[in-house]
This record gives sequence, C-alpha cells and structure tokens, in this order.
Amino acid sequence: MNTYHNVTNPKQFFQCLNPEHTDNNPSMMFTSKYNICKCFSCGVSYDIFDLIGIDYNIDNFKEQINKLQELYFGYIPNKKTEYHPIDNKKYDYTYYFKKCKKSISKSTYLQSRGITYNLIEKYNIGFDEERQLIVFPINKHCYFARSTINGDKIKSKGSSDIWNKKLLLENDSSIIYVTESIIDSLSLETIDPNVKTISINGIGNINSLVYELKNNEFKGLIIISFDNDYSGIGASEKLKKELADLNVSSFSNTLINNFGADKCKDLNEALIENKELLKNNYEYFNTYYLKYLEEKNKKESSGEYVQ
Repeated sequence: MNTYHNVTNPKQFFQCLNPEHTDNNPSMMFTSKYNICKCFSCGVSYDIFDLIGIDYNIDNFKEQINKLQELYFGYIPNKKTEYHPIDNKKYDYTYYFKKCKKSISKSTYLQSRGITYNLIEKYNIGFDEERQLIVFPINKHCYFARSTINGDKIKSKGSSDIWNKKLLLENDSSIIYVTESIIDSLSLETIDPNVKTISINGIGNINSLVYELKNNEFKGLIIISFDNDYSGIGASEKLKKELADLNVSSFSNTLINNFGADKCKDLNEALIENKELLKNNYEYFNTYYLKYLEEKNKKESSGEYVQ
C-alpha cells in the first residue's frame, strides 16, 4: 500500500499518514495495544480500514472490508451479491461438540471470566482439552473457539459467523444487543438472563449482520455494544450508518464508559472488574431503550414515520 511504503520500522516514529498533514518531524507511531497508528502532532488515529480508505479512496466500510479481503486473503467479492455463504454441508461438528462438552469441567476459564455454569450448559459450550480451547457452537456446521492459554480466537470452517442468529429471525420488534465476541454476549446474559444478545465475532463480520437484518426486515431496536476502544467505537459509528440506510433503529452504547478506558475495553472485562456497576449501567440504559421502543411501536402502528 503506497500510504505507508516508507514506514520501515513501525516501532519507531514515522511520518504521519494523514494526507493533509505535512509532517517534517516524524510524529506518528503504531500501537499494538489498540492496533492503530496515532499521530502525536495532528492527533489523527487510523486503523487498517482507515488506511485502506485513504490509499484506495474508499469511504464505504463494506467496500473497505472487501478490499482488505482482496489484499490479504486473496478473496475478491462478487459485486453482484455482496455476500457469499460457504457450503457448510461438508462439515458436521456434532460429535466434536459432544466430546468437548464432556470435558468442560476440566477448564475453569469461563468461570474465571464471570460466566455462570447455567449459561455454559444452555449453549452447550465445551472444552477441547488437546488444543486447550473453549468451544462455542454456532450451529452443527460451525463454531468459534478461544484459547485458554493466550486468548487467541479461532473460527472453524463453516458459513455462519453470527452467534445466536435465531434472535434475528424472530423479528418480534424487541431489543437486541450486538457485541463483538460471544463472551461479551454471555456477560450481558449473566447480569440479565432475559436479555436478547448476539455476537458477530469480530467487527469484520458487520456485513453479515447487515445482510441478515435486511433479509429479515428487522423491526426492533439494535443496541451496538462493541469494545470501548478506537476500532470498536469507529466500527459502531459505521454500523449505525449502515443500519440507518436500512431504516433499522439503533443506539451505540458500550455500557462501560464510566469504568475508564484503561481498566476495561469490553463487557467481559467490566463484568470481572465490577459486576454491580455494569448491571446498574445496563438497567439504567435498558429502561430508556424500552421506553423508546414502546413509543416507536406506537407511532408505527398509528402510521407516523419514525427515524
């Protein structure tokens, strides 16, 4: 990419990548903690999607994701369809899930993250003892896993990348909280067993969520609760724009702004840090969202336009 072809060592300061900033004294640096490039002179911060947008003059987030796939994974999207489910009939993990579930008692990883045994049972979560992975079944053809050793996240072969997608299919004009990771959704369900929450398993899967909402003509309210970091906040704003184009009502709320960015970057860290505070935050905002949804439904039933 020509934007940063002159960056020889990202661990040192380099010339700012902002096209509008003439940086005679190198003042930008890459931070692996947040996976962004930040300029300490003009103040801009860029993630990989921003850089692709600058380099290829692409403003649309979906097109930025497509370009990233093309550049780094050799996948060139078919512009006519936008979405390509993989044939998942070749992969059936039913036996693997049963095997992992029998071994779940051999790991206390989820309990250490504040997740209750009832939720582990409810979602048939298992433990791959050989690979030291917590295994989250998506459907019989797909799963996501998290390493108990280093926290690495792994996706199996298969077509689905949305956990708890069935909630989108119900389309009963309810509130659905959308998180980046399954463990964040489980954290919400830990403080409210009745919450409806799904996980897209990474902000790169925003396209899949938009696709499902569009196809199912979703009429409820989406609460975007992505990570409280630069990438998560940026992705939240981009998703809000996508949902607005679909006339899907949404709010963006990490629910953990008053925890402090240095303490917690996501819902699970907040659950561990201060469960009571997270619960109070959730209940406070959820009361408002319920009232909003009630008014929205009343206006729609009476024929009034609701944005």
